Amino acid sequence: MRPMMLAMTMFGPAARLARSSTIALTVALGCGDDGSAGTSAAASSTAGESENTDSDAGSGTATQATGTASSGGESATDSDSGSESSTNTDTDTDTDTDTGAPDPAWDEFYGMREDYLHALAVPIVDCVQKADTSHPAFHGCIDWHSAVHATYSLLAIYRLTGDTDYLDVVDATLDPESLAAELMAVENDMLPQELPYGYSWFLTLAREREQASDETDLVPLGDAIAVKLRAWLAAQSPQELLAGGLADDYANVSWAALNLYQWAVHTGDDELRLEMEAFVDEVLIDSIFDEMCPLSQEEGDADDFFPPCLHRARALSLILSGAEFEDWAADNLPAELTLTPIVDPSAAHIAGLNFSRAWGLWSLYRATADVQWRSLYVAHVVTHIEQPAYWAEDYYKHSHWVAQFGVYAIALSYDL
Repeated sequence: MRPMMLAMTMFGPAARLARSSTIALTVALGCGDDGSAGTSAAASSTAGESENTDSDAGSGTATQATGTASSGGESATDSDSGSESSTNTDTDTDTDTDTGAPDPAWDEFYGMREDYLHALAVPIVDCVQKADTSHPAFHGCIDWHSAVHATYSLLAIYRLTGDTDYLDVVDATLDPESLAAELMAVENDMLPQELPYGYSWFLTLAREREQASDETDLVPLGDAIAVKLRAWLAAQSPQELLAGGLADDYANVSWAALNLYQWAVHTGDDELRLEMEAFVDEVLIDSIFDEMCPLSQEEGDADDFFPPCLHRARALSLILSGAEFEDWAADNLPAELTLTPIVDPSAAHIAGLNFSRAWGLWSLYRATADVQWRSLYVAHVVTHIEQPAYWAEDYYKHSHWVAQFGVYAIALSYDL
């Protein structure tokens, strides 16, 4: 196992020249006496503001059903948007692109996507318009970050369905005075609890705002948030980066790095893009994560709302070059993965896991053109859509946030 080479402040060639020395750390966390990797428990974050309730829901086990996937292939990233893209996968067809066999599950999902989005929109519209907090623009959905990804979701649904009612709800919330107050709060470090999770989501919202409506009113706030998030990531110690790579909750650093990368591509910020590419090369690609967070671990670690090993694989598939990802995939993507959709979440946070797993599964499908990843993606999305008790009901536990994860998952399937 090679040492994990982690920078304390900045990433990339310029930073390496500026530093008088490189901090090298061999992390033995989770290893046995013989040096072999043990089973890791993802680090929990202390993130969450005083009014957050989804962070208090606790953890537990979940009832699951069966699923397998196999892999191999190449990575592809849309150079204009930073979103998943592929040149060798036909998602409009009713056949398996590898074998030519019919794929009725995909066909059914494909035909139902718009209906699913409209259904998910119901609790999202409801929560966005509430006044659960004193935040100027993002005051619904119990907490700031949930209001942010709810706003993203309505914009995405508007873009994908053409229904202007969703845009009207968003426009009523994002008035200039409220956005100016939100910007002041970020610049004055009044939302430290939203680092990194909520700030990462905001960058997704700001990109969607421009893509869906051509509005650039969120760009100043997005730029300010990118500065704060970038500084936060660069300031993490090696131990914190390891914990963040394994985190199945708010502290996950793969989610932060991916959103910074996509924001850099979207805004044409080459310095930030290169910094995030260096972060992947120096941190996320480290073999310690292959040992401590293999994809096979996701089946047994279903106890919070993020799948850290799939999140890492997703970030690698979108940020690494095609050849680099092919090399990593050849060594680390399992020929057959058992990953079972959850049919009875035993704690509130687990109710988001089917959808957030689907994000990574779709990215692996786009990167490899292996339809078995798509089959697992469909199984996870449809399984949870068919359980409205865990996304449309119980405002405190589920309906203020889970549906947004589903919209994000479904929206990915439109990125061809």
